[in-house]
Amino acid sequence: MLIDQLRSVAAPEGLEVTVLTFDPHPLALLRPERVPLALDTLAGRQHWLRLAGVDRVEVLAFDADLRLRSAAWFADEVIFGRLGARVVIASDDSRFGYQGAGNIALLRARAAAHGARVLRCPAVSRQGEVVSSSRIRRLIVAGEIRLANELLARPYALRGEVVHGDARGRQIGFPTANLAIGPQVRPATGVYGARLEVNGALLDAVCNLGVRPTLDGQEYRVEAHVLDWQGDLYGQQVSLHLLSRLRGERRFADLTALSAQIALDCDLARAQLAALR
Repeated sequence: MLIDQLRSVAAPEGLEVTVLTFDPHPLALLRPERVPLALDTLAGRQHWLRLAGVDRVEVLAFDADLRLRSAAWFADEVIFGRLGARVVIASDDSRFGYQGAGNIALLRARAAAHGARVLRCPAVSRQGEVVSSSRIRRLIVAGEIRLANELLARPYALRGEVVHGDARGRQIGFPTANLAIGPQVRPATGVYGARLEVNGALLDAVCNLGVRPTLDGQEYRVEAHVLDWQGDLYGQQVSLHLLSRLRGERRFADLTALSAQIALDCDLARAQLAALR
């Protein structure tokens, strides 16, 4: 809604649709223990913003100097100064500047001196609750991936490099791509239908997220088996788009039982992914 509102205002006035974002998250400096896990990487955020129709993404480094700058300074020097904003769209809970003192009212007061104007973007609700990053994080952690994707208006994607694992999947007939992911929100453990994005191509996949109890695993791993495909993905940067949760993770009596279940998982994933095309 925010981007659509920006575009509708920018187009008739010949303005660039611009988004300002921070990296790292401000809490990384202010309260590291409270930094929320990311819904995407910085590159991922920029990718989705451009797909949504944003012309310009400004990434502002949040550091010790910026942390102490007042809200008025931030509005005058960054928003209306460095960015040259003519129109700013903000929500009722937008906060900026030292101790979060800046809000939409302050933006409107500062805009007048710069010949700019400030518009309000109302909150978006689904199923009686406001759509927010916190709500989406809770859904992902609970394994409610379909509703999370609906609120994101895109699939939730885990991004990382394909690294070498212990080759157990290959030994039982289901080779997997093992992803080394960064500090992203970790979905509930289980088996998911997904699509693996490799060099722009989307490949149907079934993936296991979790500790692999049948193999007495201890660490959370992200493993994807690409359906009906063969190739070498080691060392490549890929994105795993999660589309549906097929089942929870559980322990099997032996590798034969695990292999039989994975075959069933692959069949279910094929059916569900075909229905989602």
